[in-house]
Amino acid sequence: MKLRSRRVSHLNLALGILVSCLAIAQPASAQSKEEQAPPVSGLVPDHATISVADIEREAEWYTRVLGFKLWRKMGTDPDNINYQMWIPGYRIDIVQYKGSKRPTPVDPLYLQQGWIHVVFHVDDVARALAQLQALHVVPKEVNKDAQGNLIQIRLRDPENNEIEIGRIIPNQPK
Repeated sequence: MKLRSRRVSHLNLALGILVSCLAIAQPASAQSKEEQAPPVSGLVPDHATISVADIEREAEWYTRVLGFKLWRKMGTDPDNINYQMWIPGYRIDIVQYKGSKRPTPVDPLYLQQGWIHVVFHVDDVARALAQLQALHVVPKEVNKDAQGNLIQIRLRDPENNEIEIGRIIPNQPK
């Protein structure tokens, strides 16, 4: 009986050491599983938010030039005005924070941090350019492919935020 009791004690001790080793090793194996985890799936673009100095002027421009519609005005706090604007499939929130300002003139290095521009795709870039010209909007840049076809228009809203309008490139990942 003493021999059996001793074996059980040794077995319990060995089992305790094994469980302790597994507990110590578990964070390392959990970390390697996190490193191998797949990225978030099913992401669908929803909206972007832009901070502006003059919300009325920006909302008018996005409506007149890009066809956005005012969906709703959010909040009642005069220190934080938020207009939610949309076109089919996408929304932009335009926010005006009391006292916020962009340095003028805008330093190109300032524009290299955070979001640089927002991009919209169209089937016919030449048509989009003609529509912009009819609205007296002068693009900052117009780019063509090797065959001379318009592929991209870069423009700026009244507060110098960059917008790109371009065609969907066929070999672009989807």
